[in-house]
Amino acid sequence: MKKRNLIAAFIGISLVFSSCKKSNSDCNLIAAKIIRYDCDRVIFQILSDELIGDATWQDVQIGQQYKNVVSYYNTCKIAEFVNGEKSTLYVRIKNDTQEYHDLDCITCKAISPAPPQTKVDFIEISKTPCETFSGN
Repeated sequence: MKKRNLIAAFIGISLVFSSCKKSNSDCNLIAAKIIRYDCDRVIFQILSDELIGDATWQDVQIGQQYKNVVSYYNTCKIAEFVNGEKSTLYVRIKNDTQEYHDLDCITCKAISPAPPQTKVDFIEISKTPCETFSGN
């Protein structure tokens, strides 16, 4: 009888703790590495097998070539997360990127040499991947 109660308690505790974790199958976040900061945008390499951004893009400032690169125009939002560091964030990309409108900053466009042509909007940004504990 004690053995059965112990097993039931162990299963109950396991269920409680496993319900706190987000399931990988429910994860919509994709790793996005910051490549460069420009005046009006942050340039990301999307670390996914799915083609989301420019298939190939060269950073003319350093001569490095990348695949799957996009421009994101909310530099203030990114600054909240990384404070100018070139780190990797985890994002959910808005599906309809054709509807995304950036600010027309003539000065910034003159400063930004050869940015990626693909513009995206992120609807969720995180410093950690999906294997984090939720607050519920």
